[in-house]
Amino acid sequence: MMLQLLEFRESVKKFYQRYDTYLLPIIKFIFALIAFQTINKEIGYDARLKALPIILGLSLLSAFTPSAVMVLIAALISVLHVYFISPILSVIIVVILMILYLLFARYTPRHGYVLLAVPVLFLLKIPYLIPILLGLISTPIAMIPTSCGVVVYFLFQIIKSAITMQVNISLEDILQLYTHVIDSLTGNRQMIMTVVIFSLIIMVTYFIRRMSFDYAFEISILAGAFIGILGFLISYLILDKSDQILSMILGTIVSTGLVYIIHFFRLTLDYTGVEYAQFEDDVYYYYVKAVPKATVTAPQVNVRHYSVKKSGRIDINEYDNQETYDDYDYNDDDYEDEDDNDS
Repeated sequence: MMLQLLEFRESVKKFYQRYDTYLLPIIKFIFALIAFQTINKEIGYDARLKALPIILGLSLLSAFTPSAVMVLIAALISVLHVYFISPILSVIIVVILMILYLLFARYTPRHGYVLLAVPVLFLLKIPYLIPILLGLISTPIAMIPTSCGVVVYFLFQIIKSAITMQVNISLEDILQLYTHVIDSLTGNRQMIMTVVIFSLIIMVTYFIRRMSFDYAFEISILAGAFIGILGFLISYLILDKSDQILSMILGTIVSTGLVYIIHFFRLTLDYTGVEYAQFEDDVYYYYVKAVPKATVTAPQVNVRHYSVKKSGRIDINEYDNQETYDDYDYNDDDYEDEDDNDS
């Protein structure tokens, strides 16, 4: 069974490597479409921005531009939606988004997708996928965009409640609205606990997967999931949100399974072939543990071409594409073809 899975993985990887020029824009287009539709669903106050041609056009633009452009478009859509219903509130949103960018997001431009993925996955009830995955494939710096994504999600929830406030153009009303948004954001205990727990998940997953014992990657995923369940269980009990515990546990289990699938396609190690080496130089003595990657190549067919010349001789043009497996030795048996005797 494992051999078939490895062959399937290699086939998928080869397919992606062959057509990545076309597949990458398609993936970015789909991700942008989902992100923009999520914004429209949460704070879609301006019907013009929800028009399908607009969304498709912006998604197509995002497919062929860096991730920073997608984040900028998403922020612009959010501000315009809020501006349609409350110009004063839109100014506050611009200021908050600019602070997030200047203080945090601009230091991690390569993680722009995280900023959009976190709010989307929150709505899908599987936001725990992001910190576990980033701890597995990134570094602790990923805590910055993850935290920004959490803030953006809770900011959307605050906007929806603030929109209901009737605000006039008086300075007192403007200050009241500003105070409401800032106090709701900075005093949101659930948001703060979520940022802390996600950061812990990233750190625990990262440090465990860097250890040298067998199956460190797989164990780090389970450890990150355990920290997430334990952390949110405590936070929900403190915040008296016990009704969210079951969905949190189910979401963490689904997130863990998805991370395992991603890890399988990204890196699978064959711990049965571990080798150890020791050597030294003028300064250090080294102990090295080498773990081979469990990869196989797709089987290929041996093709022989027979051509008969006028003299009656048979020429054999042999294209020997042998079936090979990188980490599995199936070449123990040698097969030889015997040529027919000339009559």
